[in-house]
This record gives sequence, structure tokens and C-alpha cells, in this order.
Amino acid sequence: MANLSSILTDPNYVNANEATKQAIFDKFSAQDTNFTSANAETQNAIRQRFGVAVAIPKLSSDTGIPAQRKPPTTYERVREFITPTVEMLGAAGGGLLGAGAGTLVLPGVGTATGAVGGAGLGYGMAKEALNLADIYIGGKAPRQGAAQVTEPVRNVLEGATYEAGGRLIGPAVGYVAGKVADLRQIPKQKAASIAQKAMGEDLPQVVNALRNAPANASVAELTAKIDNPAWQALVKNALEKDPQFVRKARLLGERESRNALAELAGGATAADVRATNELAKANLSTITTPMRESSLKRANLGQYVADEAGARAANDLAVLTGSGAKIDPAQFVAQATGAEKALRSVGIKPLESTSLIQRISATADNPSFAGNDLISGAVKNVADDIAKWTGQGGVIDANALEAIRKNSVNAAIAQLRPGADATAQRNLAAGVLAKIKPAIDDAIEAAGGAGWRDYLTTHAKGMRNIAEKKLTGEAAQLWKTDKDAFVRLVQNESPDAVEKVLGTGSYNIAKELSDNTMSVLQKQAEKRLTELAIKEQVTEGGAALAQLLKQETSRFRFPSLLNFWASAGNKTLSELEQRIGAKTMAQLTQAMKTPQGAADLLETLPAAERNRVLNLMTKPQTWKPGTAAATGIAVKNALAPEENQNALAR
Repeated sequence: MANLSSILTDPNYVNANEATKQAIFDKFSAQDTNFTSANAETQNAIRQRFGVAVAIPKLSSDTGIPAQRKPPTTYERVREFITPTVEMLGAAGGGLLGAGAGTLVLPGVGTATGAVGGAGLGYGMAKEALNLADIYIGGKAPRQGAAQVTEPVRNVLEGATYEAGGRLIGPAVGYVAGKVADLRQIPKQKAASIAQKAMGEDLPQVVNALRNAPANASVAELTAKIDNPAWQALVKNALEKDPQFVRKARLLGERESRNALAELAGGATAADVRATNELAKANLSTITTPMRESSLKRANLGQYVADEAGARAANDLAVLTGSGAKIDPAQFVAQATGAEKALRSVGIKPLESTSLIQRISATADNPSFAGNDLISGAVKNVADDIAKWTGQGGVIDANALEAIRKNSVNAAIAQLRPGADATAQRNLAAGVLAKIKPAIDDAIEAAGGAGWRDYLTTHAKGMRNIAEKKLTGEAAQLWKTDKDAFVRLVQNESPDAVEKVLGTGSYNIAKELSDNTMSVLQKQAEKRLTELAIKEQVTEGGAALAQLLKQETSRFRFPSLLNFWASAGNKTLSELEQRIGAKTMAQLTQAMKTPQGAADLLETLPAAERNRVLNLMTKPQTWKPGTAAATGIAVKNALAPEENQNALAR
């Protein structure tokens, strides 16, 4: 039956990229009962051992939110990285010793056979050393029962496969050197060092923000408020190496903003917004026209019925006169009076103009309006028009009164302020109408025009909604043509522009628009401000980043722990140094594309820290006193806190 150990030492797996490794691991792990029967924690530990992605936690059944995974300890993070190094050092070192033993001590055994046995023993010893480290440093439970014997033996046999099939000491040394140096890790470590130093003391705060951000969020925007010029310069410099990604991200952000604003305005273009507003006006007219006509018709009932009664009385008089019958004037008076009483009993009476003219004219007599030619001129204009359209019996048609309400004040303003533009005249008219309209509206309602004020309220509300759509439409156009003007509009720095659309006195955009509408506008304004803040920080941080990159490039070297094994790979060092800049930037570029990538890079353990732990783990005699390793060497737990000290924190 296939098992995972069969791929662990296969170069086709070891040297594969991440995606290929994952595919190979998934295939063989599904057939290995040691993996399939293990719990989730053990399976993740195996995945880490094989260098593939850890499984994502299952969703909580209550909230649907991924369960919080305990952050890995420093030991766990180091353990994952240095495990291949320790194992390969043991295997290659044991292989060299085994080869010598086969040649010098046991000539009959032979060099190759001795190498295989030595590699197995060395590998097994290294595995046992790691197991002891897990117990005394990582808190792992000691083996129990038969596992105390079978596990060490299995490790020795597994290690022997490193030298089987013709893979002798020379290839082993090269493989180990490659594993120890892990050339693929060098650019990442350098990139991590650069990113960490650029971030400085802001590192914890930034990592927390990145971990909690949406997967497609911009790293630069997420960290803009940290106010770190060197970091912003690094992010920009890294992403510029992939202009296609930058363009796609920019276009995506712009598309999201335009779509949000188009939804508010009712269209993606100016023509679309205009068409939406015209349709809204037509719909509003469909709703309010019947309300208006019904109210005005009721207000006119007093006039119509009175006229009908008078006409009927005149007809009766003519009939009686023509027949020579005796005329009784009191009969006609009673007929007309009865009709009027019937109308008044249901709240309907003639719309008389005399009292209305007196009330409107009194407006100009208010001392606070003394010298205000607009008020006095408009009042006179309205009063004259009402008198002009008053019919017999002092009654005015409600339709004529409504027209005067709309037109007479505007005409007066145009006469008194001929030089003002249309917007100014409209605003002036609105101020004057506010003083005159109440008297006219009261007269229409009092004459029996029930529902008149409901009509006015509905119409005004509908027109206000249309005006708001128009305003958001203009905001959407500003976003396309002048984002800074858009920001000024949203931040209440353009009250005239708001008042021009919404009407006199409505200039505070934050008060006039709904919270939901303002939320969308403010989000886009904040996006623009963030963009400006990033540009400013990038400009200021360019010099600091250049100095940081220069320092990091000049001081980067192979880790000192490589010792003998590094020398075997030094022949490629010059080639590596020629390309280390490009590879490091590739690591930075990839990391800065997503919040998760940036957070992972910032949390990468420095090489010096891993090297120190590796040094401790390859010297079991420095571990916990009184505990013997498989080799019989006493150990000391140098990583466990003793006397309030932590070997990793020094």
C-alpha cells in the first residue's frame, strides 16, 4: 500500500514547486492510513513536515466564521523550517562516516553499503533528536509502549533510503548543502528582513490590520494610516515590478467606486442620470396630478354651485315673468341661500378674494420687511393679479389662484432684479414665496380643497428626491473628472453647489442627504484621501527605502551555521548573488499583492533566529539536564523559560 514516506525522499517531490508538491501529497496521503486515521491536529503536523499547506479550519456551526486557530509558537515556526536541515545533516553526516567504516573498518562490507547504513543511523539519530526537542521544548507527549522501539527503528530504515539506489555521498553532500542553504529561502528571508525593517515598530499593529482585511484589499491602502513613508515606498516599489497587477487593481478599484456612485445617481453616465430624473418627474406627475386636480375642483365647488343656483333662479324668474305669474323675490333669495348653506355644511364655500388680498398685503406691513423692495413688490404683484382674476361676487377660480401662486412672484423678481441669473432669481423668489404661500394655501383649504396640503407635501418630497439624485449624479461626474472637487463637495466645502441643486437654504450636504447616501459618498472621498496620503508618503520615503535596500544588499551573507556543508555549494554563490536582487524583489512583489501575503512576509522568522535554534537543536547536550537522547548525550532545555529567560528572546 502506498504511503507518504515513499515521497519524502524523492527528488521529484523535494524539488517540486508548491502546487506540484500539494498535488503529490494529496494523492499519497489519501492512501496512507497513518494519515487518514489521524486527527486534524496530527494531519496538519504531517502537512507541515512535508512542506505543504495546512488545512483551513472548518466553519463554526453557530456563526459560520472560521474557528480561531491558535498562533504557532516560536518553536513551532522554527521547527517547521529547520526539520529538513537537521534530518539531512544527520543522513549525510552518517553517510560519510558509514562510507569510511566500509572502506577502512569493514572492507568486506564496501563503501556503498557502509554509506547506506551510516545514512540510516545518522538520519534516525537526527529524528530522535527532533523528537526529544518536541518533548522538552514543544511540549509533545513522550512515546508509550512499543512505539519506543518501533519508531526509532523505522526512522533508521527511512534514513537508509537516502543512500539507496546509487545516490552516494557526493550527491548527498550536494543535496544537503542545497537543503541547508535552501536557496529558495534566501530571497524570502532577505525580503522579510527588508519589509520588517521598513515597518519598524509599527509591525504588530500592521500585521493585525492585514490579518483582518478582505483578501482583495490593497496593502498600501490598509496601512496608509500608519503613516510610514519607507513602508509605502517599499510597497509601491515592489508592485511596480508587476504593472499588469497594478493596472488591474487600479481599474477594479475605480470600477467599484463608479458602480457605487452610479447606483446612487440612477445611471452610469450623465445622459443616464438625466433620463432617470425625467422618468422620476413623469412618475411623480402621475401620482400628484390627480391629487391637485381633486383639491382644486373641491375648492371651486362653492363657486360652481352658487352659479348654478343663481342660473336656476334666473330661469325661474324668466318663466314666471313670461307667463304673467305673480313674482315672489323672496322665493329666489331662499333658493340661493339654501344652496350656500348646503355647501357650507360640508365645508365648501366660495373662494373669496377680498380677505385673501388683505392677508397677503399685510405681509408687506411687517416692520422687519421695511425697505425690502422684493417683498413689497412681490406682494403688490400678487394682490393685483388676484384682484384681476376675481369674478362676480368676489370669488376667484382656484386654478387661477394656483397659477398666481407659481408665476406672479417670479415675475415680480424678474422685474426687480433683471440682472440676476436664473439661479439667483429662483432663490430670491423662493424666499419671498415662503412669506406669501401660506395665505394662499390656507384659502384653498378653507374653500373646501381637502387634500391640497397633502398634494403639496407629496410633490415637494418627490421633487426633493429627484434633486438629490441630480446632486449625486453631479458628484459621480466629479469623481470621473475632478476627484479633488468631489472630496470638497462631500466634505461640505462646496455649499453653493449643493444649494444650487437642492434649493435655497439647503446647502449642508451632510444634513440634506440621507445617512446611506452620505456613507457611500464619504467612502469614496476617503479612498481619494488615502490615495493622496500614500503618494505623499511614497515621495517622503523614497530616500529611506533606498538606504535600507543598500544596507540589506551589502550585508546579506550565507548563514554562518552552514560550516562545512555551505562550502560544498559555494561554487554557485556568485551566480546566486547576481540574481538575488531580482528574486528578493519577486518575493516582495508577490507578498504585497494581498494582505495575507504581506502579513506572512512580515511574520517570517529572521534567519539569525532560526540559525540559533538550529544550533541548539544540533547540540542535544545543551538541553534539559538529566535527560538522555538516543545517543546517550545529556540534554538541557535551552528554549524553555528558565529563571524568566527565553533563549529565543535574547
